[in-house]
Amino acid sequence: MTERAQELALQTYRLLGCHGVARVDLMLEETTGELTVLETNVVPGLTETSLLPLAADAAGVGFDELIERILSSALTR
Repeated sequence: MTERAQELALQTYRLLGCHGVARVDLMLEETTGELTVLETNVVPGLTETSLLPLAADAAGVGFDELIERILSSALTR
């Protein structure tokens, strides 16, 4: 399920022409196992309780490194 969610989020990101950081929110229908895209947030929050810094931290990316990656990505546009 995790792999399918990641694939769907990445397909949505590319379809919408996103660049840099974006968050694709999904909903799982428990009875059917179907994933649905709810929305794409192209300006996710960066507060202590925002999902982006929490996800980065879970992936071993600290806040300073996250900001550095975001800024580096912006310079490639």
